[in-house]
Amino acid sequence: MNIALNLILGLTAVLLAVYVLILRNKLKQTSKNLKEMIKENDGQQSNPAKTNGDVYFKVNKDFNITFINESGADIIGHLPAQLIGKTVFGTLLEDKKATREAMEGILSKMCRNQSTINTQMVIIKGSGQKQLMQCRARPLLNEILECEGISLLCQDISEARAWQENLSQFQNRDLFTSGLNEQALLERFDHDFQLAKRYNKAFSLIMVELKDVYEFIAHGIDFETADKLLKVVSDVCFNNLTPNAHIGRVDKTKIVMVLNNTTQDKAKTIAEKIMKDSTPVIRRLGIDEYNAQMMVVVYGERRSFNDTEDVMWTRFRRRIKAALKQRIYGVIGSDNRPVPGGSDGAAARR
Repeated sequence: MNIALNLILGLTAVLLAVYVLILRNKLKQTSKNLKEMIKENDGQQSNPAKTNGDVYFKVNKDFNITFINESGADIIGHLPAQLIGKTVFGTLLEDKKATREAMEGILSKMCRNQSTINTQMVIIKGSGQKQLMQCRARPLLNEILECEGISLLCQDISEARAWQENLSQFQNRDLFTSGLNEQALLERFDHDFQLAKRYNKAFSLIMVELKDVYEFIAHGIDFETADKLLKVVSDVCFNNLTPNAHIGRVDKTKIVMVLNNTTQDKAKTIAEKIMKDSTPVIRRLGIDEYNAQMMVVVYGERRSFNDTEDVMWTRFRRRIKAALKQRIYGVIGSDNRPVPGGSDGAAARR
């Protein structure tokens, strides 16, 4: 009995020793981190030039500004003397409930965990202009490591955001036509179709198929000229684009125009003009008039409320497929069946 008790006590003692060792190491590391924070805060206080190009400021627990570096204040159009002692809300940050709650949350988390938090903040410039910045927030600690406020080192990311948006736009562009690529065009079509359906607005589509004339040029001349065909016809479509509309290329040889707030009659007029204007620009590529007209232009609108984007898209592609199979070129309504020699489509080429 005594032996078993001694073993239990011995094992407990070992576990306690291990636990104490772990706590000691953790406390040692925490103390080191806290000292580094204090050293960094003191260094930034005494050497503001260290944060050249950045905005570095401090606030106490009441969110009053206790320090701001001169270069940072100059960047956002303030004088340090105008800010010191004033509340951060309405001076450097927006005076909104959401902003106050966000800062209170940061302070609470920091004082509890004594950790660094990375966040984005809207800084108010002296002119009243708002500027988005990436900020690193750290706790301000006194000699006994109590949290007394927040230090914030903020860097302007508006230019980076603009570059990111430009990159996104570039990635959505088609290399041959300057319109949207297939994925971006389909996403835009789905989005705009749903909006038109929700608010019961006019919504039309024009699909220009260049497959036969593209292959004629690629095999008879060269692929470079065939690729130019996509660009010149796309330019014609751009010239006839309605406001708040989008254009892109799908299935390699289809130029698609998504026409918001556009009726079917208006879409038909545009389709006919595209057909008419495309022939001379294609001929300038060295193509005779007969073969320059080997293109199918299908137009149509969203049907009843039960129509869907998938059904509408399939309807257009089916009309094009039937027209190419029968070698019928010209302007065709999406609801009309291609018929050789019909009134809504040119006669078949033989």
